[in-house]
Amino acid sequence: MQLDRNITTPRRGKYALIKLRGITSLSADLEDAFKTLQNHGLLDWGGADSDFFVIRLKDKYAAPALAAYALAAYREDPEWSLEVLNLAKAAAEHPDQKVPD
Repeated sequence: MQLDRNITTPRRGKYALIKLRGITSLSADLEDAFKTLQNHGLLDWGGADSDFFVIRLKDKYAAPALAAYALAAYREDPEWSLEVLNLAKAAAEHPDQKVPD
């Protein structure tokens, strides 16, 4: 298996992030956008049945976390493991590493 961002044109991942902290109030446009995404089943707010943890490559701790994930996935899917290991490498070399907030 390969990462979606490596097999799609334009390069897009399977998911997109919405920076919720940046939304101080919902303008009519944002409210409509959220409603549209929600109505199409495209928003996942997490919870008991779909919890998640997002790691951006600029996260200071992303490289070792992704490397561990790649190692864990290796036996089942070496191709996927290599894709994730490449992300770990990109994270380790990220020029703007930051401590997550």
